[in-house]
Amino acid sequence: MDKKKLTDFLINARSETYAGGGGKVAPTFRGGTQLEYRVGNWLYRDFYNTGNGIFIGLETVYFKEKPVWSNCYYGNYKGMTEEETDSILRQALIANKDKTRLWEKVKWGKSSFKYLCTPDFTGSIDEVSGLEEIYKGKKKVYFLFYAGGFIG
Repeated sequence: MDKKKLTDFLINARSETYAGGGGKVAPTFRGGTQLEYRVGNWLYRDFYNTGNGIFIGLETVYFKEKPVWSNCYYGNYKGMTEEETDSILRQALIANKDKTRLWEKVKWGKSSFKYLCTPDFTGSIDEVSGLEEIYKGKKKVYFLFYAGGFIG
């Protein structure tokens, strides 16, 4: 498996789906949201459930219909409205698309908001985990834990 191609595909898929506001398809499981992005033999699928300011999801990348990389996440946006969260988070993700939720630390800000993504590991798509946070002033208003890696 070419992990550079996997990483490039993942970055593009994330940019075209949640961060870019696209890729919505009918969900496999009722009540959830499902986003997909396909190029050639590659398929990205992000499925998540949200409610009461909490969300839980799973991203999976498939190559030739076989899962090769996956990442689960859990977050809380109770400190902001869903619209506010989507607006700030999408901007932060697009501005840092080649680093966010991978293995590089990210700091980004806009007006009174500060976005941080702090990985637990550095250096490869093989294993990723960490914490993503948004602060409004000094108050933490959003967080997301993520963990995943190469399974192909």
